[in-house]
Amino acid sequence: MVSRRLSGSGTEKDRLQPALLDRLTDHDPSRRTEQADAVYVTESRLRAALLRDLGWLLNASNASGHIDFDGLPHAERSTLNYGMTPLAGKLLSDLDWKNVEANVSRAILAFEPRVLPQSLTVTLLPSFDSLNHHNTLQFEIRCQFWSMPYPLELLLKTSLDLETGQVMVSDLRS
Repeated sequence: MVSRRLSGSGTEKDRLQPALLDRLTDHDPSRRTEQADAVYVTESRLRAALLRDLGWLLNASNASGHIDFDGLPHAERSTLNYGMTPLAGKLLSDLDWKNVEANVSRAILAFEPRVLPQSLTVTLLPSFDSLNHHNTLQFEIRCQFWSMPYPLELLLKTSLDLETGQVMVSDLRS
């Protein structure tokens, strides 16, 4: 098999492809062929897609409160249980921080395959300005995600509003 060189770096097989959802989404259904930039993604588009997908994941509530997954490990890791254990309505003072960190890590490792598992760290950040962050959890997500020719770093600041359950994710490196 002959691999063609592309302008810039690497061979065609080394180029980054969009995630499956992005490949299946047709943004211009009137066109019969894909534009060249739809086939491969840049590092910035890959970061933006990962940020979007992590936002969706962390804003979704899993089924752990409705389904007993004891003895059903495959079902527990399936899309039936996509998302995080709901934290809306809980008080900041009642939360076990290590449990929240583990909950976020577990959701990311189960449902975001682009994140390299050994690189993931989730750290809850103390809120020094309690007037502006009332009943809001701040945490940092650090990881590497799969990319060619080498993994890319991701550093995210995440805010979880315990009153609404809304999660805001922002990239600290952009």
